[in-house]
Amino acid sequence: MNNDKEIFDFDVSKVQVMLLLDFDEESEKALQLAWNIAEELLDKENIWVEVIPIHTWIGEPLGIEYADLPKIIINGKTMFIGRAPTKEEFIEAILDRVNKGTFIKEEAFITAARIWDHGFLAAALVDAF
Repeated sequence: MNNDKEIFDFDVSKVQVMLLLDFDEESEKALQLAWNIAEELLDKENIWVEVIPIHTWIGEPLGIEYADLPKIIINGKTMFIGRAPTKEEFIEAILDRVNKGTFIKEEAFITAARIWDHGFLAAALVDAF
C-alpha cells in the first residue's frame, strides 16, 4: 500500500489556459494545439495544464471583427489575440507563466440565452471581460 502512495504522490506545477474561441479554423487550431501541449507538458515537464475552452457566439456581424478571436489567456494574462500561436510560442508562454499570477475561476458570464423547444439551448451570448 505504501508503494501505491509513492506512485501517485508526485509534485506538479499547474497552469490554467483559457481559450476564448470563435467557430472558425483558427480557433479550432488553437484548441487542438492547447490539448496536445497540455498532454506533452504533463508527460515531459510534470506541468498540469488546465485547458478551458469557451466558444463565443457573437450576435452582430460587426462584432466578430472587433472580438479578435481566438484569445488565449494563461494564468490570468492575455498572451495571444486574434491568432493561434505556433507550438514553440505556446510552450514558451506556458513555461513563462508557471507559478505566476492567479487562476481565474470565473471570467466569462452568460448574459443572454435563446431557448428552443423543450428547453434546449440554441445560443448563448457570453461576456468575457
